[in-house]
Order: sequence, then structure tokens, then C-alpha cells
Amino acid sequence: MTTWQYQFKIAPYNAGQSVKALWIKWLIPKRIRGALRIKRHFTVNGKVVPTSYFLATNDVLVMTFDQDDFRTSNSNYRPNHSQKVTTLFENDYLVVVDKPAGMKMHPHSPTEDDTLLNYIAGDFQRRHLEVAPYMVHRIDRATSGAVIIAKTPLVVPILDQLLAAKAITRTYLAWVSGVMPTNQGIIETPIGIDTQDDRKRAVNGTNAQLAVTHWTNIHTVYQNSLLRIRLDTGRMHQIRVHLASIGHPIVGDDLYGGRRHMPRLMLHSATIELPLPFDGGVKTITGPLPDDFPRQLR
Repeated sequence: MTTWQYQFKIAPYNAGQSVKALWIKWLIPKRIRGALRIKRHFTVNGKVVPTSYFLATNDVLVMTFDQDDFRTSNSNYRPNHSQKVTTLFENDYLVVVDKPAGMKMHPHSPTEDDTLLNYIAGDFQRRHLEVAPYMVHRIDRATSGAVIIAKTPLVVPILDQLLAAKAITRTYLAWVSGVMPTNQGIIETPIGIDTQDDRKRAVNGTNAQLAVTHWTNIHTVYQNSLLRIRLDTGRMHQIRVHLASIGHPIVGDDLYGGRRHMPRLMLHSATIELPLPFDGGVKTITGPLPDDFPRQLR
């Protein structure tokens, strides 16, 4: 059975609170906290203590996790070493990588291995890291840019809660057709499944869910506008559907009415701002614009 063990030295700003309170602060889910308590899988300074134990500065908290503590403990992505992954940020718990346009996020069958998660698994293996990739969120195959990948199953539900609380900010760049009527705006129409094509999504479609997209116009060139976009929600194809719904489809988006003369979808995940788990502070991660995403669209 695979186990995970983590050791934390208690900083002054965490002193004076109980072990349980620190777990709650760190967003460790109740189910996992219960497993730690019931199995007595945590120690302070090498001793088993109750969860009500009050921590002091420089105490050493060690937590051990079993596979059955997590809803998804196994990462079964077959390592592929054929493509190098560009890393934008990495620590012990997660990695933010720069996905090229045209690369799939994850496999849809056990034999498929030409996806971002497979290449990350290969990178971890090449570097002899005793970790595995776990998907936290996704961007479309046609979209390029920054994406978060967890390195341990413990971090997945923590990042899920941060996403749900809108504590993780994702900023995109997109070239769209036409001249925007104002300098900025918000699109708040719900998104569901397209009734004519279940591969697509549509505003007010079947089983529509709340979707909120903020956009700011950076500049306009030859009847095309470069937008900075921030998401409050993460629905499938959200940016593409929302912009098309207001008459400004993304350039190169043949699925939602964008002009097809471009070699790729002109949508790029530019920046991710996230609170790093376990008191790591807030990190803003930005990658370079890819060569196939023009700064001036002609």
C-alpha cells in the first residue's frame, strides 16, 4: 500500500492553535481529518497527541496518509518521455506547467499516452521524483498556457476548495473578432449542453449552470480585439461560449463561429494566482506568450 508522509515545523503565526484548528485552516477535508484522528496517524515532536493539542512555535507535526484516506489515491497516467514539459512553478505539492495549444490534458483510454498528464508523469519519472500527477482543473485542447497539476492526492481537495471559493484567479488572453462596444464588461449567462450537438456548450443550454466571465479590452487591431479575461467559474468552453454569445467569437474557434484562417484558437491561459497550500503565501505565476499567439493580429 502506498503511503504519504509530510512533516511541518510550526511557524509562530500558527502557534497557540490546536492541531484540529490548523487542519481546518489548511482546508484538509473533514473525512481526511477523521482518518488521521481514528488511525492516530499524526504526531507532534514524535508523540501521539489529541487533536485538541495546542501547538507551539517550532513543534514538528508529522502526518501520514494511506491510499484509502483519499477518494482518488492512484494516478495511473502512463509515463511518456517523448515531449518535454515547460515548468513555470514547482514546489513539493504542485506544479504549474505551460501547455502548448493542440495538446490534450488527459487520456480518455488506458492505452492513450500522448497527453499533458502522461508527459508530466514521464518528467517526474525522469527526475526520479517519488510523486505522481493529479489533475486539478483543465483547459481545452486548443488552448495554451498555465495549468495547475497536483503532485499528491492530499493537495487535490485543498485546491478544489480554493477554486470553489474563487481564491485561485485565472487570467486569459484572447483575440476576438470585432470591436468591443466598451472597455470592459461581465458576461453572466448560464452555460449548459447544446441541444443540437452534445460536444458543444451553449448559453441557457440543457442543465445550465452559473457562469461568470469578466473581460477587459486591451487594444483593437484591424477589427480584432485583444481581451484580458478573468473567470469566476470554470464551465466547459466557458470563455469560448460566452464571447461567441455576445457576437465576438474567439479568432480561430471553428467550433463557435470564429474565423478559421488562424492555425490555432487564439486563447491563452496567461496567469494563475493561487494561495499555496500549507501557508505558502500567494503566488502569481505567468508564462511567456507562445510564438503562435501573435501580439499584433493582422
